Amino acid sequence: MRVRLQLDLPADARLLPRTRWALRGYLEELGASDEVAGDIILALDEACANVVRHAFPEGDGSFRLLAELSHTEVVFQVEDHGVGFNPYETTGLGVELEATSGRGLRLIRQLMSSVEVESPMADGGTRLLMRKSLQGDDPAAPPGAESPMAVFGEDIIRLG
Repeated sequence: MRVRLQLDLPADARLLPRTRWALRGYLEELGASDEVAGDIILALDEACANVVRHAFPEGDGSFRLLAELSHTEVVFQVEDHGVGFNPYETTGLGVELEATSGRGLRLIRQLMSSVEVESPMADGGTRLLMRKSLQGDDPAAPPGAESPMAVFGEDIIRLG
């Protein structure tokens, strides 16, 4: 089974719990362990919360969440057209453990198998692409494996 989702969401923290709930349901259906599903949901929540908190300092905005889920792997892309940031300066390194912000990208990198950040994009904003294997250890992608960006094709379920 393969599930493809596209959610276009307002940058509103009140929607994050429902988004987590829905995606956790898909992960459970695909057989992800509680630990792996928890890591994925935490990373995804952190990525979405970063958009809500940082992408639109002047007011309203929206973001897109694309997801490709299968029995072997999940791939998420979170994209906004907000102010963007320098991902090399915002790694969470050197941030005090007691700090209430600044560790999100570092946490995401620790929880997911691979993370790619493009910010600012050519037209502004940020694109975060993250992958996680659902089959234990993450073997390196075999030569000629599909690009992470290629998984988002035309047959996407559009919600929102």
